Amino acid sequence: MYNFPEDTETFSPGFALFDSGMGGLSVLRHFLDQFPQDDFLYLGDMARFPYGSKSRETIRRFALEDAATLMAFRPKTLVAACFTVSSQALDDLVEFCAPVRVVGMVEAGARAALSRTRTGRVGVLGTEGTIQSGAYPAVFRRLSGQEPEVFGVACPLFAPMVEEGWIDGDIPESIAREYLSVFLESRTSGVDTVILGCTHYPPLLPLLTRLFPEMAFIDPGLELAKSEVEAHNVKERKGKGQVSYLVTDGRERFQRVGQHLLGRHIENVHEVTINSGDLSMVYSQGGLSEK
Repeated sequence: MYNFPEDTETFSPGFALFDSGMGGLSVLRHFLDQFPQDDFLYLGDMARFPYGSKSRETIRRFALEDAATLMAFRPKTLVAACFTVSSQALDDLVEFCAPVRVVGMVEAGARAALSRTRTGRVGVLGTEGTIQSGAYPAVFRRLSGQEPEVFGVACPLFAPMVEEGWIDGDIPESIAREYLSVFLESRTSGVDTVILGCTHYPPLLPLLTRLFPEMAFIDPGLELAKSEVEAHNVKERKGKGQVSYLVTDGRERFQRVGQHLLGRHIENVHEVTINSGDLSMVYSQGGLSEK
């Protein structure tokens, strides 16, 4: 079903991350800082980007196919470095990948926002899929035990804008002001903490903090990496510091644009084919039931 570029018998990363495109590189960046001795494998499903506007069933199918690709390398931890997947298919991934540890993007950012907000009113910027999933209100309710005041705003232009390198200037500023103006309306007044609910958004942090200095912006990728340090004994992690990349399309563009998200040069990139089709094999591998 898949074409693998690496020797899956000899390369077994500590962390395997995946996203619908390059956005997850902003998460990998924080993990590399926190786990410098570990080996990493990153899958960017460039051919099917973006996931955010897809149906839940399609997102679920893509997530399981991505996970099946990475599980062949026997990672110790799988990171769904995609908010759309984390908000709509994380439980499926946990079941499918067991006993491998699976973590997503939603809870770490929610915990950070709860600890920082003074008004109890939190904004979330994300894709249509993430906002419509209701994942953030649900996790806030579970973490705080109270009915949350969470205000979500879908920002469909942010991800392609970042992938084109448009992170400052008149056009990005105009778009950011338009999206975040909702937090200045009377019904949402008092929002003092905003979660960047898409892995593509962190490069916009300098712009957002300049335009809205009164708000605290949360980068969940950073919060997740820090929480994983607490969950692991970093001194006992062993690896060679190797980082390998898989992409389903656009290898040259991934290297050229992705380095700005990662903050370092990208090498060792391989194109792979993920054959969409009958999910029965994926379901039988993980014992999942059709939903």
